[in-house]
Amino acid sequence: MMRKSLRVHSQAQNEINKAFDWYFERSPQSAEAFLDEIGDSLKRIVAGPHRFPISTKNTRRLVLAKFPYTVFFQEKDATILVVAVAHAKRRPGYWGGRVR
Repeated sequence: MMRKSLRVHSQAQNEINKAFDWYFERSPQSAEAFLDEIGDSLKRIVAGPHRFPISTKNTRRLVLAKFPYTVFFQEKDATILVVAVAHAKRRPGYWGGRVR
């Protein structure tokens, strides 16, 4: 089976960057831990996207273990597209317009 490539929607990347900045202002160690968990989560998604539950708008989701964020992604033919890295307290489904 061919391994799919990973793309991160520009707005999802902005969400990662903003979260990193927020954590960094409070604790550089927390910010690094956040990036480590995001990186590990993306590797897990690429390694087995079907392991994660189906969510809304033809997406799947991975809930981070140590931070209040969920990674929403879509599986395409040869690509996995991360459409959002959503904070748990943010309005649900705000990212729906990013999904085709």
